[in-house]
Amino acid sequence: RQLVEHLRTQMGSGVSGNLANNSSGYVDAQQPQQMSATTQALRQQDDMIDELAMGVGRLKDQTKLIHQEAGVHVKLLDEMDNDVEAAHAGLEAETARALKLKEDKSVWRLYMIIVGLSILLFILILAGLS
Repeated sequence: RQLVEHLRTQMGSGVSGNLANNSSGYVDAQQPQQMSATTQALRQQDDMIDELAMGVGRLKDQTKLIHQEAGVHVKLLDEMDNDVEAAHAGLEAETARALKLKEDKSVWRLYMIIVGLSILLFILILAGLS
């Protein structure tokens, strides 16, 4: 708006300066046409500036919405990160429990029981045959 007002004042002073320097009737006849063309050009520029201002306003609104949506996404990602950390901690606890159980109930004890029962079975079979 300030640019348009500045152009209007410059165009107004430029036209009156031309009139002071040239006193011919031809310049006076061109003045209304030149003023109307300048006025029309300024109006077109005003309209373009108004359209640009509306576009900038829409962009501002869209950026605010994008900012709000990004904030929601950040909050969701933080919550998801907390959930993943809790699940990871639970998984580590279960892994430690499984390892402890494995150490407590080792397989070699089972193998020893199988061997002992096999020997007992063999002795019983031999005793039954004799």
